[in-house]
Amino acid sequence: MSEVTTDGRPVGLYAVLPHSGEPAFVHANVPPGAAVLDLSRTGGRIADPLVALGHPVTVADDSAGMLALVRDARTVQSGLAALDLGERFPVVLAQGTRLNAADPADRAELLDACRRHVAPDGQVVMQWLPPSWFDKAASSTGRIWPVEVDFEVESFDGTVLRSRSTYRLDDARWELRGAARRLSRAELHAALAGAGLRFDRHLRGGRQFFSAVPVDGQRPGT
Repeated sequence: MSEVTTDGRPVGLYAVLPHSGEPAFVHANVPPGAAVLDLSRTGGRIADPLVALGHPVTVADDSAGMLALVRDARTVQSGLAALDLGERFPVVLAQGTRLNAADPADRAELLDACRRHVAPDGQVVMQWLPPSWFDKAASSTGRIWPVEVDFEVESFDGTVLRSRSTYRLDDARWELRGAARRLSRAELHAALAGAGLRFDRHLRGGRQFFSAVPVDGQRPGT
């Protein structure tokens, strides 16, 4: 499968790439059975296991190829800017590094979509790369079993880090390029506030993950 999405995601990679424990992590940090809107753009990698854990999941993506990988969750083909489902969710999931997008407009687009779709008493589960990650970032080799992963830092000017990840499985090979912006905690909070969200808390089990809530809402479970 050689299809590549307009933003550079190799569809074939996500057809074989297993999750890294994210479904169980999300399940442990949200109410049992809570409906989830997945904006992570990872096909069914996280969404389908969340369904198996008892969560109704809706996956939104502008790529038909990525949505074709989803087996058990509901799918909606749409980009973030146009996404308007007319419903609110107890949980909106934004796993990945888009919060650290090099272009601030991309970050704002993501946060606005999250705010439009999170329930007043719901939460947005987000991943971000804190400044300490950039301070320690280095080329490395690892594995998301059974896929081998080579991560290469191509450049870092102190603000934007550009990288190339190469994934290998048997004779197949995929490349994924990224550009991530170093955000201070103050810049993170300001970006959230600009979308009508506020930082709530770090989630147990992963310091890169936190929850955000509407500024006029209440903390989930209170």
